[in-house]
Amino acid sequence: MKHLRSAKHRALIAVIVKARRAAGLTQRQLADKLKRSNSFVWKIEAGERQINTLEFIEIARILGFKASTLLTEIDE
Repeated sequence: MKHLRSAKHRALIAVIVKARRAAGLTQRQLADKLKRSNSFVWKIEAGERQINTLEFIEIARILGFKASTLLTEIDE
């Protein structure tokens, strides 16, 4: 888990939080749309949990973004 809380992981979290807020959703609302617990989203945003590629794609889709667009923001 050496990537947990790395600079890239923090950048990923920041992009997800920014996209969630731009979509006008709370953590609870995003969790509901994902059909996951509130703690799932909280742990991601708190940096306590990594997400896999498929989870990232689903989060991006629910937030109204292409995953590739969000990934581009991480590299900037």
